[in-house]
Amino acid sequence: MQGTVDGGKFSFASGTNINFLEDLYTEYQKNPDAVDPSMKAFFEGYEFATSSGKKFAKGAAPASAGTSGTSTDGIEAKVEDYINLFRRLGHLSADLNPLKEKPNLDEMFKPENSGLGGVDDGRTVHPASLPNKGPTSFGEVRSIVAETYTSKIGADFRDTTDNEAIQWLQNQMESCKNKPQHSKELKKYSLGKLMRAETFERFLQDRYLGQKRFSIEGLDSMILLLDVLADESVKNNAEEIILGMAHRGRLNVLANFMGKSYEQMIKEFEGSEIEAYGIDGDVKYHKGFASTIGTFSGGKIRAYLSPNPSHLEAVNPVVEGFARARQRMLGDSKDRARVLPMLIHGDAAFMGQGLVAETLNLSELDSYQTGGTIHIISNNQVGFTTDPEEGRSSRYASNMAKIIRAPVLHVNADDPEAVIWVAQLAVAYRQKFKCDIVIDLIGYRRHGHNETDEPSFTQPLMYKKIKAHPTVLTLYGERLVKEGLVTADEVAKQVKEFRDHLQECMEKVRAGVVNIVSQVPKELEGAMKFVKATPEDYFKPVKTTIDNATMKKIVERITYIPAGFSPNSKIDRLLKTRQEMISGEGAIDWGLGELLAYGSLGLEGKHVRLSGQDCQRGTFSHRHAVIRDSETGEKLHLLNQIDPKQASVEVINSPLSEQGVMGFEFGYTVADPESLVLWEGQFGDFVNGAQIIIDQFLVASEAKWKQNSGLVLLLPHGHEGGGPEHSSGRPERFLQLCGDYNIQVANVTKPAQFFHILRRQLARPFRKPLVIMTPKSLLRHPACVSKIEEFTKGGFQEVIDDLSVSKKAEAKRVVMCSGKIFYELEKERQELANKEQIAIVRLEQLYPFPEEEVQKILKNYSGADEILWVQEEPSNMGSWTFMRHRLEAIASGRKVAYCGRRDAGTTAEGSMKVHEKEQKRILLEALTLPEKAAKRAKQS
Repeated sequence: MQGTVDGGKFSFASGTNINFLEDLYTEYQKNPDAVDPSMKAFFEGYEFATSSGKKFAKGAAPASAGTSGTSTDGIEAKVEDYINLFRRLGHLSADLNPLKEKPNLDEMFKPENSGLGGVDDGRTVHPASLPNKGPTSFGEVRSIVAETYTSKIGADFRDTTDNEAIQWLQNQMESCKNKPQHSKELKKYSLGKLMRAETFERFLQDRYLGQKRFSIEGLDSMILLLDVLADESVKNNAEEIILGMAHRGRLNVLANFMGKSYEQMIKEFEGSEIEAYGIDGDVKYHKGFASTIGTFSGGKIRAYLSPNPSHLEAVNPVVEGFARARQRMLGDSKDRARVLPMLIHGDAAFMGQGLVAETLNLSELDSYQTGGTIHIISNNQVGFTTDPEEGRSSRYASNMAKIIRAPVLHVNADDPEAVIWVAQLAVAYRQKFKCDIVIDLIGYRRHGHNETDEPSFTQPLMYKKIKAHPTVLTLYGERLVKEGLVTADEVAKQVKEFRDHLQECMEKVRAGVVNIVSQVPKELEGAMKFVKATPEDYFKPVKTTIDNATMKKIVERITYIPAGFSPNSKIDRLLKTRQEMISGEGAIDWGLGELLAYGSLGLEGKHVRLSGQDCQRGTFSHRHAVIRDSETGEKLHLLNQIDPKQASVEVINSPLSEQGVMGFEFGYTVADPESLVLWEGQFGDFVNGAQIIIDQFLVASEAKWKQNSGLVLLLPHGHEGGGPEHSSGRPERFLQLCGDYNIQVANVTKPAQFFHILRRQLARPFRKPLVIMTPKSLLRHPACVSKIEEFTKGGFQEVIDDLSVSKKAEAKRVVMCSGKIFYELEKERQELANKEQIAIVRLEQLYPFPEEEVQKILKNYSGADEILWVQEEPSNMGSWTFMRHRLEAIASGRKVAYCGRRDAGTTAEGSMKVHEKEQKRILLEALTLPEKAAKRAKQS
C-alpha cells in the first residue's frame, strides 16, 4: 500500500490520557508498587530521564538557538499538544460536504491558541510523535497535520482505547498526509467504475421512467469504495465478503460490484417473470446474490449479498450471524481473517434504528464476534424528507459507533482518490486489529427518496444546489484530463460504448434470446440452495431415535466432573439425579431430555448452537449445560466433554437483546443449514422484542427470497399466575403468520417429544423454522417424564391420543388441548372420576395441522357429540381462532366448542388468586358434561 508506514513504538504519553497519567503518577509517588508494573517502569524511566537532564544542564553548555536542545520555553511540548489537537478535532474543519465550500479552519487551530503565536514557521522543532521523526520546521508540522486531518478525509479515531491502534492510524495517515500516490492504472480503472455506476442509473432512468430503483447517484463512489475494499481484502488474505445493505444503491451494487448480469437486471425491470396466482417473491431492490468477484489487482474473492426487507438495518445482525457461521465452517474461528463482514447503512437509519446499537454490542462478545465489521454509512444528508438536525442529536451520523469506540473515517464522496485511501485503510485496520471500523461516505441524493418523489417540496435549497452540482464522474474525468491521463473524447467514448451495451442487453431480453445463468460459488451453495418441501414431506417419518448405549454414554459424560473441579453442592446432586434417571425403565425429565438431543447430535457430527438470555443455566434453573467451579468461577461445558471427535455444542448466554440476537442466529442458520441453531426467550412474552426479525425473515424468507432457515425458537409459555408479562409466548401471533407450510409451531407435553422434534430438524432433507412453546412448571412436574424406550423407539407424534379411555366409542366429549394444561386436565379428571366419558387428546404440533391424524383419532370417538377446544389463554389469543375452522372442517357434524378465558386486551391476570380461580373454572367446565352441569346448577 503506497504511502503507509506500518509500525511506530507504543507511547503512553498522548493527549487523550494525560489526566489519567497525572493521577497515576501521583499514586506512584506515594507507593511505586501500587501501580501496574508496566506503568511503574514507565515512571521510573521518566524520572531517570528528567533527573539526568537536570544533571546534564548543570555542567553542560546550553544548546545553541535553532538546535535540538531542550526548549526552555516549553515549545516542544506545545507543538506536541498542537499536533494532538488536530488528531483529535481536525475532522471538525475537514472538507467533507460536496455541496458546500471547504470550511475555514476553526479558531482553535490557530497556533496562538496553543501558545505558539510567536513561533516562526521556519523554527526547527523536534516532534517525537510524527512518523518521520527528526528535526523539522514548525511550518512543515502545520502542513502535515492540516493536510492530513482537514482535507477531504476527517478522521475521528482518538476515542479508541487501543493505543497501538491509534498510533498505527496516525502513522498511516500522517506519513502520506492522507493523500497517497495512486498508480495511473488505478486512477483510470476508478474512472471506469464511476462511468459504469452513473451510466447504468441514467440508462434505467431513461428506459424505465417511473419505476423505483433507489438510485445511487450522488454516492456513485460507493461502487469504487466496494471495489477497492474487495481488492484490499484479497491482498489481506480474505476469501469471502458477507455484505448487507438496504435498498439505496442496491441495484447498482448488484450489477457493478456483485456481477449480476445486466440482462438479469433488465429482465426484472421488464417484469417478464409473472406467476398469475402466486404471491411469492420480492421487489428487485431487496434480493440477495452470491458470486465470485474479480478485483483490480487480478485477485478473486467470493461475495454474498444478503437479501433484506425495507426495515432499515434489520439485516445487520443477520449478516453478522452468517459471517460467524462461515468462519466456523472454513476453520477461521481463531483469526477470523478469511471471512469479512461489511454493512452499508443509511445516515438517518444508523442513528435512528436501535438494532444498530444491538448489533454493535455483539461485536466484542466472544460468542458473537466476527473479527471486525467494516461499516459504510451511505450518507446522503437527508432521511427521506427529514433533515439531519431533525433526525439525530449528534453532529455526525456515525456517532452511534462511539458505543464501541470504533474509529470513523469521514470522507467526501466527490473525491474518488480519498475514497480509495479510506478503503485501503479500513481493510488493513480490520485485518490487523480485528475490530469494527466505520467509513462515513458523505455525498448527496440526486433524486428524491425514490425516482417518483419530488424532493424540492421539503429540501428546496439543497436540491437547487444538487441540480447545479456536477456528478463525480464529471469532476473526476476533468481531473484526469488535466493530469493528462485521459482525454475528454475518451471519457465520452467509454460512456457511449457502455450505454450501447446496455441497450443491446435490453433488446436481447425483449426478444427472449438471452439465457441467464447465475454461477453461485461452490462454497456458498449450501446457503443459496433452496429446497421446497411438499405438504406430504412434513408427515413422512424420519429416524430420530438413539440406542441405549449412546444414551448411557451421553449421560455418563455430561454428569462427569473432572478432578479438581468443585461444583456447587446443589449442582452435584442434580448431576447424580440425572444419572439415576436412566436406571430401570427410566424417568427422564425435560432438562435431561433436551441435553440428550443436543449431545446425540454432537456425537453425530452436527454442530449445535443455543443462545439466549441465561441459557447456560436456564431461566428456570433446569438446564445447567454449563456449570461453574464454586471456588474459581471457571466454566465447565458439560456437552463438549462427551467424545473427542464430537461436533461442538455451544450453549450461550446472550446479551439482553431479542431482535439483535435472534437476527444473528437466523443468519447463522442460513449459512449453515446442517447445524441445529436455537434461540431461547428468557420468557416467551419477550419474543415480541424481535418481531421485525420474525415477520420479515423467519416466516417470510422462503416466500420472498427462496431462502431456507431451520432456526428453532424456544418460548417459555404457560399460565401459572405470573401476570401478563410472564405467561405467554404469543402462540396466536405465530399461528396467524402460518401459511403455505412456511413454519412449524408446536406445544409439546413430554421430554421425549421435545427430544424427537429437535432431532427431526436435522433429520429431514429440508429446513423450516420451528417455534416451540416450552414449559415452565412442567420442568419439574413429577408426571412430565419419559421412559428410556420413548427415546430409543418411535419418533415424534404430532397428535397424542388418550390411551386411558378403553371404550372410545362410548366417550361423550373429546377435549382437545395443547401444552401443559393437559396435566391439569388429567389431574382434575382423576378427581372427578369420569375418565371414560371424556377423552383428552393432545395436539403437539399446531402447524402444519396434522389433519389426517386428528381425523383418524376423532373417528374412534363415534359416540362423542362435542369436540371441545380447551386452552388457558383468552379466546382472542392462544390457538382457538386458528383451530376453530380446522376442527369444524373435520368434525363430521359434531359441535365444536371453546373453553378458556374470555377475550381480553392482555394475556393474563395480575392476581394469583384470580388466576387460580379462573384456572379452576376452565378445568371444571372442560370436564363437566352438559347434563351434569345442569344438575349441578339446579342443586346450587
